Amino acid sequence: MDYKNRRWRNLAAAMVLALCSGIGYTWSVFQKPLMENFNWALKTISLTFTIQILVSTLAPVFIGKYQKILGVRKYLWIGMGIYFAGLAATVFTSSIGYLYIVYGVVVGVGISMLYPCLMSYSTSLFPDKTGMASGLLACAYGGGSIIWAPLAAYFTKQYGVLYVFGILAAIFAVVMIPVSFLIEDVPADFNLQSDKKSKTNNAVSVKDYTWQEMLKTGKFYIILIALTLGATAGLMISGHASSMLQEIQKMTPEQAAFLIGFISIFNALGRLGFGLASDKLGRYNVMLVLFTVIGCAMVLLTKSRGMVFNASLLAISSCYGGFTSMFSPICADNFGIKNLSINYAFLYVAYGIAGVIGPQLAAWTKTLSDGYDMAFMAVAVMSAAGFVLTMLLKFLSSNNYSNMVRSKV
Repeated sequence: MDYKNRRWRNLAAAMVLALCSGIGYTWSVFQKPLMENFNWALKTISLTFTIQILVSTLAPVFIGKYQKILGVRKYLWIGMGIYFAGLAATVFTSSIGYLYIVYGVVVGVGISMLYPCLMSYSTSLFPDKTGMASGLLACAYGGGSIIWAPLAAYFTKQYGVLYVFGILAAIFAVVMIPVSFLIEDVPADFNLQSDKKSKTNNAVSVKDYTWQEMLKTGKFYIILIALTLGATAGLMISGHASSMLQEIQKMTPEQAAFLIGFISIFNALGRLGFGLASDKLGRYNVMLVLFTVIGCAMVLLTKSRGMVFNASLLAISSCYGGFTSMFSPICADNFGIKNLSINYAFLYVAYGIAGVIGPQLAAWTKTLSDGYDMAFMAVAVMSAAGFVLTMLLKFLSSNNYSNMVRSKV
């Protein structure tokens, strides 16, 4: 079997590993039981999620280069070991500082070696269909909480919140270790970039930028800010969904966990659907739709309750999923495939910045005003700003494409 066909097996294995790496999206299920168990304030406990997001997105900038040195499989093995160890150590939590270290930092480092590596790897497998590949991988990662959220809620009720982390660590180890043997490095001579240029509706860079060259371009920072604004809404909801549903919609923890499962489904479908759409319609056109829907849905959250409130959360989650599937393809489109594993790590920092802004903004406004409306309106304004930046990127991309065509003529 040639590699062009075998790559589907590699993608499937990467998706299984990503599915088991998506524990972060289950955080809101753990948050309230931990608050009650240790009598911690919302702002104090929500910082755990922020630390994990920040560590998992900043660490690849410093350690991502070892992916090429060690090879994808060995790099993933190290990440898996750190991930399992951090989750197992969380069982012994007795102080907030300890939780910050083992779950925020250690688990965060493990995730930083898993998801970004798997995302750039999947995109490299399909340089001709980057939106599809990143959408499938992101779908698996975000869809993990469809399984882990209700499972975590059940085990929390049976054994207590701390033991759940150990149970999940054991489940992940049993699944991930054997599957990881199906991962293999993409051959150096495997490149379908020429096919990509002929089939895509996105302007594709003819140059493979190094990370140093990429950081010298103004476009990188515009993309970074736009993706940060796009990811903020989803990460705010991910960090506080259970609390929002219990306090605003008066749901029980079990009912909230059930709806979080649906939120995760919409998140996963958004990753796949919008990823596929971006190959056909263009990344920036899809991003304009995503910013519009998120902005409108955030306004609705301040005005509605009941089914409309729930529907707005589902819409935001779906659009957030769409943004997560844009990171890798946009990086490949603008800066090339060759150095994607390193370049993507720098662009992925946007996710970390959003992970600080979103959850902390919600916690801060909840403490200040005893509600989330201020946070919802702030994100609506951010979405409007993101829309404007995306229009600018579309204009710049159009001009670059026109110049490229003229130069060829």
